Amino acid sequence: MAAGWLCSHPTGSLFQLAVLVMATVTFTSAMYQNTSEITCVFVSQKDEGSGTPETVISPKISNIFQDLGCYLNSQGTENIYEPTKNVEVNVFEDIELRMIMNISDIISCFWLFNDSKACKLSLDSENQYVASLAFSQIKEAQAGKYTLLVTSKTSNYTVVVPVLIRKKPSKPYFMKGEKSDAVKCISESYPQPSVQWVFCKTPEKSCPDKVDEGPVEIDGIQSIQHELFQTYIWCCAVNDLGRECTNLFTIDLNERQATPLPELLLKAGEPLLIRCRAVHHNYKFRIKLSFENKEVEQGHRFEGLEYQTDQSAIRIQYMFTPAAGRSDSGRYTCSSTAHPNQTALVTVLEKGFINITNSKEDFEIGEEEFCFKVNFTAYPPVRCMWLHAKKTFPCKQSYSVDGRSVSSKFCNHQHQSGIYVFYAENDDTVVTKKFTLYVRRRPEVTMQLFKQISCIAESYPASSWVWRNCPKLNSSNCTEEITEGIHNFLPERRSLWSWISSSALDVKETTTTFSVECCANNSAGSTCKKSFINLSVAGAVSSPPDNAAFYVSVGFFILLITFLFVFIFYKCKKQFRYESQLKMIQMVGPLDNEYIYIDFREFEYDLKWEFPRENLEFGQVLGSGAFGKVMNATAYGISSAGDSVQVAVKMLKEKPDTSEKDALMSELKMMTHIGSHENIVNLLGACTVSGPIYLIFEYCCYGDLLNYLRSKREKFHWTLMDIFKQHNFNFYHNVHLDQNSRKGTHLKYGMNTALHGEDEFEITQRSQNMNVISGSNGIVLYSEENEIKDANRQIDEEENFNVLTFEDLLYFSYQVAKGMEFLESKSCIHRDLAARNVLVTHGKVVKICDFGLARDVVNDSNYVVRGNARLPVKWMAPESLFERTYTMKSDVWSYGILLWEIFSLGVNPYPGIQVDTNFYKLIESGFKMDPPYYATKDVYHLMQSCWALDSRKRPSFSWLVSSLASQLAEAEGAVYQNMKKNVSPHNSSIKSKPCISRNEESLLPSTVLQQEDSQVEK
Repeated sequence: MAAGWLCSHPTGSLFQLAVLVMATVTFTSAMYQNTSEITCVFVSQKDEGSGTPETVISPKISNIFQDLGCYLNSQGTENIYEPTKNVEVNVFEDIELRMIMNISDIISCFWLFNDSKACKLSLDSENQYVASLAFSQIKEAQAGKYTLLVTSKTSNYTVVVPVLIRKKPSKPYFMKGEKSDAVKCISESYPQPSVQWVFCKTPEKSCPDKVDEGPVEIDGIQSIQHELFQTYIWCCAVNDLGRECTNLFTIDLNERQATPLPELLLKAGEPLLIRCRAVHHNYKFRIKLSFENKEVEQGHRFEGLEYQTDQSAIRIQYMFTPAAGRSDSGRYTCSSTAHPNQTALVTVLEKGFINITNSKEDFEIGEEEFCFKVNFTAYPPVRCMWLHAKKTFPCKQSYSVDGRSVSSKFCNHQHQSGIYVFYAENDDTVVTKKFTLYVRRRPEVTMQLFKQISCIAESYPASSWVWRNCPKLNSSNCTEEITEGIHNFLPERRSLWSWISSSALDVKETTTTFSVECCANNSAGSTCKKSFINLSVAGAVSSPPDNAAFYVSVGFFILLITFLFVFIFYKCKKQFRYESQLKMIQMVGPLDNEYIYIDFREFEYDLKWEFPRENLEFGQVLGSGAFGKVMNATAYGISSAGDSVQVAVKMLKEKPDTSEKDALMSELKMMTHIGSHENIVNLLGACTVSGPIYLIFEYCCYGDLLNYLRSKREKFHWTLMDIFKQHNFNFYHNVHLDQNSRKGTHLKYGMNTALHGEDEFEITQRSQNMNVISGSNGIVLYSEENEIKDANRQIDEEENFNVLTFEDLLYFSYQVAKGMEFLESKSCIHRDLAARNVLVTHGKVVKICDFGLARDVVNDSNYVVRGNARLPVKWMAPESLFERTYTMKSDVWSYGILLWEIFSLGVNPYPGIQVDTNFYKLIESGFKMDPPYYATKDVYHLMQSCWALDSRKRPSFSWLVSSLASQLAEAEGAVYQNMKKNVSPHNSSIKSKPCISRNEESLLPSTVLQQEDSQVEK
């Protein structure tokens, strides 16, 4: 009708057409304005591999981009954008949310989920800001609404993106229904599952798996009301991604009592529903469900009754708690007037668990079929996957007959050697199990001819060799074995999965043509290589050359030698470049040696760390080396305006090359990335503009720990009581200050003391506010809060005390472990952890440093030439020494050597042993140093654990921190208890021996220690 009107009125039609075009343009423009500011993109990764062995090793991954259609939902001062499409991903998938913003002058940008996280902005090809949020193997706990908050100079923007994780249904659980004889079954997942009720005649866990179809209801209530009296009832939740079943926990008095007792596991807060069931021919019988011999309260139970045609009856009684607690753990007994009692266990856990029971981790196979298998127990049920070479594989679970344990098999390894990882998680914990698969491979043989006939084979395991003569030149039957002139070389390991074996055969000049065969053999098979040799053509034994050929050969060799000299000179010139010992690693594989160092050259330097170089006033040189130096300086205004702080400034030599500047800038960016910690020499600022690069660090007034320990040898005391005895209690000093300052530190770190009850209260009070003062009747302990206020004077008094105790040594060890624990949490490795690289400052606080550029490694006997580098071999783990592999666990080895330094008061490690071939053989054989003189059995046990040849068996720094904290608490507690026993206001005499059992009169003379220090490795 409208069309007809337009046709009959030409003028009107033009007018209407113009109006329609303008409206369309206006609407399109408005839509463009609404959506042009922010575009939401979802990026997912797709594996394009075909499943062949080659793609298992190096899968082809491509990114799939999807526009989420973000639109402006509200206007005003805050613009809220929402997508028209939700983000739906599978669990363990790699995804990225990417927001492209056509906004200028952005002031701040934050992602919000469980907490706030600043987003990093980048620019795309059209100079639009891009904010990305990436997820590697996204987990169920990461599902939810992600909010991006952007503030510009003109407006605020909010983008809300829901992320839905597709997953198989969670473990169904039962609840009481609205009606008295109804039970609900509930399961949560996405997509929403449907519920199946399955009724079995036997209790096997596999029963629900045999049922393909059954009555299905969304909440399952209607279908169950008439079936509550069935013996075995299962509820199964089903969606496109899988099926999960739970049985209604029943104590059936008509069944035999199970052995061991049936057990129901729950987490605190989950609903608890137990059913007691009995059948009897006389309907007048009664049943009762009790907990720990007490009848269940009326509000927590409900009952049901069904009569059968044979005059018998089925009675059921339920016990229901909507949120179970730890107090609900125990024995539940079902009793009847006509049946023997039966009991079941209920265990309510604080949180879930996963326990893997497998022990074997390494497997070697040939061409036979093989599957990895993991056995574990877990609650709640786990989500799992298998990983290999950056590729994930689905994980299928099967239950044991009794339902107590679960297993998962993986057979899709395609007979490829490598590391395979089983990953499992539930809501509370994550576990991994690493397997190494070695696949036997027949040798692949190549033959070469030059002066000798050489054969090289790559295989696993390593190959052995057999050489044979062939009687006829073209014969395939080579039977005459050669035994003379053969040189078999030791196999070399190319990788964990491959060996290179080689063998050579000397050529007799009397024979010019012959046929020979070399055969490489291993447990996977044998491979032979046969060749016809014509020496006159091959030139293995050459005839006298003519003059032209001779001069050409001479010229060629001169050029080759010149090239080699130039190459060696260049390598020698380049090999000693400055490189920070502290490195941040990025794991790229499950093996310790499959990693790369993060290259900070591409990172942006945050100018907030820039400090005006004119505000530095330099003092003396603290250390200098081949690459640079560290100087003492006063920094004005570095922490707050008007103050002056002593600092250490790290700088390069006068004319550094570009690579050294890049190295120092990379170190600066790394230090800003790592952050600060009490036991690390922290970065305070930097000068990078208009002059040489300066890195400004904290200044530690007492120098390195090695020299500090050596300087205190004459002043070492086992306990404070030794000091009291030596001074006959006639001195004025706040002895508790040192203990107090450290005790506060220990408590801050969460250390548990070994004190209890009244003693704990008394000692805590003393450690907080008691001083020691001499009087006519001995030492008097008294409380005076005003004394604490003068902190600076107390620090001076402590350091004037100028002694060292066993507890100090423990405290140094604890602090270094804390610092390394922090670095470990940042994926940092030190690579040169030693007492010389730990500094001491006020309060006997130690800090780990990396001032390698200011170390004269050429003249320092601790650094031995090995290959093309100078290395601290006595501190290095075997894998670092022999394979150049550096990890957190190699730092643990070095920490064990540092412990030995501390508890020997600075003796050089491996005293009397020169660094030569025998030294390397000792390390490789598992040799360990004897305990140092000042170490207890517990401390030496720590050292030994750090020196495990298998790096996987070395402890973590977190464990070392915990162990040393316990030892330190025990030592402190013993000191205070001893003081309590031996010191009173009226008696200054010693009533018992010091708390640490040592013969103080047999201390090693310092001359012996000095002799050990003077031994220098050749």
